[in-house]
Amino acid sequence: MGRKSRESEKRFVVKTRMTLACLAPLRSKDIMMYFKKKWINSFGVLLCILFLCGCWEREKSEKSKKPLREKPISLTIDSPQNGGYEFFGEEINFIAINDNGKVIHDSVIWTSNLDGQIGNEPKFKHAQLSVGQHTITALIKDDTGPDLVDSLNLTIKKFTWAAYYRKHYQLSSRIDDDPLDITTIDRVLKTTKNFRGKNLSGIDMSGRNLSGVTFESAFMVHGNFSRCDFRDANLKNAIIEHSDMSNTMLKNANYSGVDFSDVDLSGVDFSGVYLSNFKMMNANLSGCNFLKTNLSYTDLNNAVLKGANFKHSNLVKTNLTGADISKARIEGAKTVKTIFRNANLNGTVIQQLSMVKCDLRGVDLRSATLIDVDMNNLNLSGSHLSDLNLKRVVLYGADFTRCNLSGSNLSNMNLIDCTFSYAQLSKADFTNAILKRSNFRNADLDQSNFTNANLEDALNIDKAKHLGSVIGF
Repeated sequence: MGRKSRESEKRFVVKTRMTLACLAPLRSKDIMMYFKKKWINSFGVLLCILFLCGCWEREKSEKSKKPLREKPISLTIDSPQNGGYEFFGEEINFIAINDNGKVIHDSVIWTSNLDGQIGNEPKFKHAQLSVGQHTITALIKDDTGPDLVDSLNLTIKKFTWAAYYRKHYQLSSRIDDDPLDITTIDRVLKTTKNFRGKNLSGIDMSGRNLSGVTFESAFMVHGNFSRCDFRDANLKNAIIEHSDMSNTMLKNANYSGVDFSDVDLSGVDFSGVYLSNFKMMNANLSGCNFLKTNLSYTDLNNAVLKGANFKHSNLVKTNLTGADISKARIEGAKTVKTIFRNANLNGTVIQQLSMVKCDLRGVDLRSATLIDVDMNNLNLSGSHLSDLNLKRVVLYGADFTRCNLSGSNLSNMNLIDCTFSYAQLSKADFTNAILKRSNFRNADLDQSNFTNANLEDALNIDKAKHLGSVIGF
């Protein structure tokens, strides 16, 4: 093939591609008009272009078609469970699935033989089924074939706390489903004074004299026993969670084996009581008196202890993680490996004790007062310590990494070998403090006062922030 022939063929290909690019957004009718205007007479090129455009139109048409959703070939009720039971007022999940185990996308008509239609979605929640034996039916109507249907049996029971606990937790079968009525309670109090194994759930017995009464293994959840006199009462192994026992008198009461978690015990005098190894998670113990109380190994995780008195109490290995101990008083207490992690000690007075080996990471000690406290080599990383009032506190070797000590008075303190990396120290007072070998990497020293401070061999002072505003450098 000659050179001119090859060049002619290349021009033809380029011209064809350009023409196709111009025609891409056009319809077939528009393409014919285009060729008439351009006076293109090549019949072969025209047929090729029309063929390509036809393919393009067909592809576009096929893409625009929405795929039809296939009808499920089966219907199964996945929830609730066949033959199971729920309580009146509880939310029940209703779910219909197909043969692949996935939730059906079609409309599903749900009915109860007792309550009629209860829903029309493949997945929903319902809490108003009446008490009784229900036959639940799920139905998908199909105009082109047989309907899809499934059904199950479900019992709705009257709600009682005993029945609820029996289903979700462990509760002795000896406990009746229904609690005692007030008339029966009054008769027992006048005669035997024995409620051993009885159901007292949800009962209001507030303000009563219950001294010397037996409640061993009684079921007393969600009851109101506030201001009751439980002196010399037997509460051994009683179940009392979520009950109100605020301002009760418990002197000489036997409550061994009792779980005080989630109980309101605010204002109770526990002075001198043995509470070692008890469970008191999430309990409200605001204003309680723990004078000389043994709380060693007790779990007070997330308990509320606002304004509580811990004078001379035993807190050895006590778990106070996340507890609110704000404005409390901890004086002369025995604290060995006590866990205060993430606890709120805002405004608390801590006096005359050693916190060595305690876990105080992430604690909130803002505006707290610490007097005669040994905290040497303590890990306080991530704690809030602003506006601290410290007197005769041993802090050498303490780790204040990422602590907030803004405005705190650390004057005259022994802070040898302390770590203040990334700490917030704005307006902190280090007057006359001993800071030998302390580390200030990336600490914020904005307007802090280091007048007469001993910074011998201090580390990374040059890498601290806002050095220009520091007083005493």
